[in-house]
Amino acid sequence: MWNGKLKAITFSFDDGVTQDIRAIEILDKYGLKATFNLNSSLLGLDAQLERNNHIVDHNKIGISKVKEVYKNHEVASHTLVHPTLTKQND
Repeated sequence: MWNGKLKAITFSFDDGVTQDIRAIEILDKYGLKATFNLNSSLLGLDAQLERNNHIVDHNKIGISKVKEVYKNHEVASHTLVHPTLTKQND
C-alpha cells in the first residue's frame, strides 16, 4: 500500500528520444511522473528505425537538454549504447 492506495501504475520510456518531449507534455498536463531510461553514449545522435514498413525518427535528446527536458521526472541509465543482449558474449 502506498499513500492509502492499493494499486499503482508506472510509466517508463526507453532511449531518450525526441518524442519524449511530447510524452512529457502530456504527463505534466495530468500531473503524472515517469522514468526515462537513457543511453548515455547515444545522446544527441540522429537515427531512424523501420517499423511496419515505415521509417520513424529515433533521434536522441541532446546532452545539453537532458536536465531541462526531464526535470520533473526520473532519469535512469539504460546502457551506454543499447547492445542487442542476445548477440553478446556470456
